[in-house]
Amino acid sequence: MIRRETHTHNHGLKCLFFWAFLLLSAHWMQAQETTATKFELQSDSVFAAPVIQDSLIVYKPDPSKAVWYSALFPGLGQLYNRRYWKIPVVAAGAAAITYAISWNNKYYIAYTNAYRDYTDDNPNSNSYLDLLPPGSNYYSSSNFGTLLRNRQQSYRRSRDLSVIGAAGIYLICILDAYVDAQLYDFDISPDLSVHPSIQLNPMPIGPGDSRIDVGLAFHF
Repeated sequence: MIRRETHTHNHGLKCLFFWAFLLLSAHWMQAQETTATKFELQSDSVFAAPVIQDSLIVYKPDPSKAVWYSALFPGLGQLYNRRYWKIPVVAAGAAAITYAISWNNKYYIAYTNAYRDYTDDNPNSNSYLDLLPPGSNYYSSSNFGTLLRNRQQSYRRSRDLSVIGAAGIYLICILDAYVDAQLYDFDISPDLSVHPSIQLNPMPIGPGDSRIDVGLAFHF
């Protein structure tokens, strides 16, 4: 039998899904941390001394620049947004998808050459023997050519899916940089509640008349 490779053919999609899961999980954890930090700052502000807001310089990234930086090279947009913890996630995804493309393309070329050598009439072209375990004579089997052809198509399909996965990672990096820059100073308040209120209307309709208004107050 042909030697079984230790890696699966669909490395590209697995790496893409795992990388996207890491990026979304890290983004969710950062949002939770930001919410907790703002809540602590609001609680401590009761006892803290007043701060002059004009003396503070608040960093606000430009979404357009974040998109251009991320389009220039994946990870630069996250660096521009000062989301440094996302850079290792982007680097890991880029490295994994690059490895998947290289791995599948290497075996696609190997099986393409093996199938070509097996079907020609030249006895000296026998690169297909490199894909067999030592001492194996499986190449004499009638379905060996079909097996080589199927493996070639499988690795080509996996390589193409890995390329699509690389394009997906590239677009996700751009989208993440834009959304992160757009919502950089978005206020995530821990108070998301509804409070009913009843009050007396100070403007009566007629003499001796009054109204009571009932409403709902939404706090964001």
